[in-house]
Amino acid sequence: MKIIPFLSVFLTYSLLTFAQKAPEKIYLIKAGKFYDSQKATFLKDQQILVKGDKIVEVGPNVNAPKEAHVLNFSDCTVTPGLIDAHTHLLFSQKPNAPLHTDLWENSDVDRALRAVAFAKSYLESGFTTIRDVGNSGQYLDDQLDKAIRANHVVGPRMYVSGPILSPASGQFSRLGTQNQRLIDQDYRVIKNADDARLAVEEHIGYGVDFIKVVVNNDRIVMDTDALKTIVQTAHRNHYQVTAHATHEQSILEAIDAGVDGIEHGYFLSDSALTLMSKKGIYLVPTDISFDTYKRSVPISGYTVSDEEIRSQLTALQERLRKAIKKGIPIVAGSDAYLDLNIPRGEYAKDVLVAYYESGVSPADVMAFATRNAAKILWAENRIGVVKKDSYADLVVFQGDLEKDFKKVFYNIRLVMKGGTVYSNNKPEDTFLTKAR
Repeated sequence: MKIIPFLSVFLTYSLLTFAQKAPEKIYLIKAGKFYDSQKATFLKDQQILVKGDKIVEVGPNVNAPKEAHVLNFSDCTVTPGLIDAHTHLLFSQKPNAPLHTDLWENSDVDRALRAVAFAKSYLESGFTTIRDVGNSGQYLDDQLDKAIRANHVVGPRMYVSGPILSPASGQFSRLGTQNQRLIDQDYRVIKNADDARLAVEEHIGYGVDFIKVVVNNDRIVMDTDALKTIVQTAHRNHYQVTAHATHEQSILEAIDAGVDGIEHGYFLSDSALTLMSKKGIYLVPTDISFDTYKRSVPISGYTVSDEEIRSQLTALQERLRKAIKKGIPIVAGSDAYLDLNIPRGEYAKDVLVAYYESGVSPADVMAFATRNAAKILWAENRIGVVKKDSYADLVVFQGDLEKDFKKVFYNIRLVMKGGTVYSNNKPEDTFLTKAR
């Protein structure tokens, strides 16, 4: 009987002890140059006060408390954490291999473990948020997101689509009926309008953040009634629909169905651009830089001259410039899934270099990967921005990003996500001091 009061006191003390939170870390970050994504401009000599996982104050002279640690980045550029709006963390394709090979060779466990490494690479490369658009098995993307949220693994914040809604065969064409399981593993094939409604409701029930639909594969364009039903069902439940659409017919049908965004949009006519502008449909151009294109050619076993590469890229660059001129919201998305023997996160940054090579200014390129991307995620007050009460997601680039974009963009000194430093390429004591 005497043990009960003792046990009660012990448990009470233990619960109170564990309930006490560790004091929130406070940082004062001094930036020689700072990217203001709200205004899409670079500012000199700004200070950022971070407490816990949030931004407290931003300005030229911030009054920091005595306990704050000062991070002096006077020779660096500080930006909001980057956002990649078109990722495939659970997928990897060997050059010149059929698209379905990854599923042949790797189990769900293999894909999930590899995705853990990809997620870490993304974060260390400056991406604090990603939007994963499928080819992720049966909701493996959602499971990875949960693992990151629970701090079981390290990675960026994730917005996920689950299995891609598609016409027959998904994007794995010319497979025999005995291999239908591979298609069903990564896609939700839509049979008709009623099935389309059910598929969207299933996805919402599983907890996806948005709906991804393949409007065209290499042989089939999705039935228009089914496509419209997907959009109507998603919108009725306050979910966005983004469409893989690469050629004129599929793009126009996606626009007519009322989708919110177009992924890729490689062959965009002036009429399609005009319609997108009128309806406020965003574009995620998954473009590639000259150097990465050239790097991929020998790995893939092809022979393409520099002149041919430039000719192909010129067409993509022109359509991007036209889209910008028409006021279409541009959102950065890498579509990085090829195995090019480089870290996945570094590979993902290539799309921003491609925009820069199209003649887009560094300030606007950064807007595509911060402010614009945050808007399509309905999170523009929390991510993609550095302001009071936003998440403390920051990237510190060594050097002047505005003046030397291509070089500085790959020279990261520090990455912070939610107030926690995840990547630091120099010992902390080289830049950290106590505030006085």
